[in-house]
Amino acid sequence: MKHIGGKSNRLSGLVPVMLDISNGSRQARAQQRLTRARAVAAASVETAGGDDGFPQQAFPTGGKQRINNLRGGFRLRQRPFSETAFSFATAYPFLAGANLGHKGAYIGEDVYGGGAFVFDPWELYEAKVITGMSMILMGAVGSGKSTCAKSVVCRLVMLGRKALILADRKGEWDVVAQFLGGHTIKVGPGQPDRVNPLDEGIRPSVTPDGEPMTDLRWAAMVRAKRLNLLQTIGEILLDRAVQGAEHTALSMALDLTVESAAPGVPTLPGFIEHLRQMSVSTDGSRSVAEAAERLLHAFSRCTQGDLKGMFDGETTANFDPELPIITVNTKALVGASKEARKIAYACTGSWAESMVTNSDSGQRLCVYEEGWDSVSDEASLTRMMEAWKLARDYGIFNVLIIHKLGDLDIAGDAGSKMAAMARSLLGDTTVKVIYRQETANLAVTERELGLTRAEREDVNRSAQGTGLWKVGPYRTVSVKNQRTTAEVPVFDTDNKMRSNRGGEVAA
Repeated sequence: MKHIGGKSNRLSGLVPVMLDISNGSRQARAQQRLTRARAVAAASVETAGGDDGFPQQAFPTGGKQRINNLRGGFRLRQRPFSETAFSFATAYPFLAGANLGHKGAYIGEDVYGGGAFVFDPWELYEAKVITGMSMILMGAVGSGKSTCAKSVVCRLVMLGRKALILADRKGEWDVVAQFLGGHTIKVGPGQPDRVNPLDEGIRPSVTPDGEPMTDLRWAAMVRAKRLNLLQTIGEILLDRAVQGAEHTALSMALDLTVESAAPGVPTLPGFIEHLRQMSVSTDGSRSVAEAAERLLHAFSRCTQGDLKGMFDGETTANFDPELPIITVNTKALVGASKEARKIAYACTGSWAESMVTNSDSGQRLCVYEEGWDSVSDEASLTRMMEAWKLARDYGIFNVLIIHKLGDLDIAGDAGSKMAAMARSLLGDTTVKVIYRQETANLAVTERELGLTRAEREDVNRSAQGTGLWKVGPYRTVSVKNQRTTAEVPVFDTDNKMRSNRGGEVAA
């Protein structure tokens, strides 16, 4: 027997180890080393030498396994609990943003705050949360942006506001107008509604300066509006700007038409007839007669060509400013010529302008459905830009609905006047609602709107019906839009995707 020990190992003197002096096999020596290691470990558990020379008890990690020693193999852990972000906002105010208050229409649920999200742009402007009265609502197809727009419009109308829906290319707002007790104007070839470009519009009780509206002042305003609209229609039909003597021919023919139609309403057929008479007259200037002939050939399309029946008589559409909502259904224009679409937009836009600029008509939402189509027409874009700039003076709130920011590029080539006007709309918009974007468009949205990394990720993973609301310069809220049972069939935009077989709707 041999003891192996030293100062480096105080336990080795207590552990006898049998060594195979007779040069045993490798397996036998390994077994002897294992036996010695176990003996050393057992001795270290029982005793350990202290600095004071007395042995001390040593326990393995977790303590010795015996009853009631309070050193078992367990760990104390905090009891888990859960709480809503709405409650946490009180204890940790910097973790949950403030909502927009309680004044307004209920839109949905604050995803992170847990409370109700209400919205009323007029209340927010009065509270100085926003400084402009315009909103851009964007989202990929099927993301829920149309439902959001209808929720905003319907609920604000129920609170006493009014609404005007321009250029509804799919006709999906017809049922909304019926639901709210409004009216739909259908414009296009074969439609029963006709719009007279020479109607005087809706007369306000006061001037823009707040003075009583006199007959003389109103007549001057009506003449200017008619001339502007005729010039717009002429430029659309001529595919160029109205030039020189053509301006003179327009104004002369208009004055003759109004005079001959009095006390009735002037119409385009009467205007075209006076252009014809001026073109063959030898009493006036030859250049004016030639200009009248050029205009005659262009405007004749409204009574004889592909535009016949749309603008060649007195207005039959009901532009009643007292109705809660008016929608302009342009679905029939989808297959029409581009001139027909532009003239229809110009005529309905002129009516809309007289309605929204009338201080007697109250506060109104102006919704540009399928905004990419509106910005592609210069006259419509110019009217939109004016509405964006003067929204506060008019008492209106503009809503432009697009799929992506790239839709604004349809207005014109980069660097062009039209492109700059379209981008100006984005710069003058203080409320931006972003629903899910396609991956290819997400980077542009982040750059153009200045989204943070967290906001970009929120938009990227947004579920259907959930959108990111950027209200003013400092408020960002993720909102899940909620619909009532009565609103579900009214807001549905996928009914054409369902097949009706045997009287049952296939899901």
